[in-house]
Amino acid sequence: MNVVINTLTSLAPFLSLIGTYCFILSYSKSNEIAHTLSKGKVAQGTVIKMREDPHHLPSDMEYRGVAPVVEFRTVNGLYQHFSTTYRKNSPYEVGQTVKIYYYHYKSRREMALADDEAGTSPKTLLKWGIIFCAIGYPMILSKIGGLF
Repeated sequence: MNVVINTLTSLAPFLSLIGTYCFILSYSKSNEIAHTLSKGKVAQGTVIKMREDPHHLPSDMEYRGVAPVVEFRTVNGLYQHFSTTYRKNSPYEVGQTVKIYYYHYKSRREMALADDEAGTSPKTLLKWGIIFCAIGYPMILSKIGGLF
């Protein structure tokens, strides 16, 4: 039992760091689309393909969610946006011209359609952040408390 506690105690700073980073990523991902829509430039794109939801279960034949792949050109070149907003009755079809928002700054490459949604990654990152911080920070505090 002491071995497990000692191992967790030695991993506490690492777990706290990962948990905090998960919180930051969760916040960033949940606001990425709104940021792109408000700060990004607008281009005309073409829907070149409709992708099926990769998490679709073959047993659920009623749900066939699809999301568009949009190709668009800027002064810096040709880009593709792979939307992750899967819908059973998508408003998009191949060949359709759509408005796409993009924000390119240094290594950031954000792209979004007006009706894109954040998906499940912000909530997943938030949950993992809570778990890692709930394990790591109390251990760090107990170490600090033992020093005084």
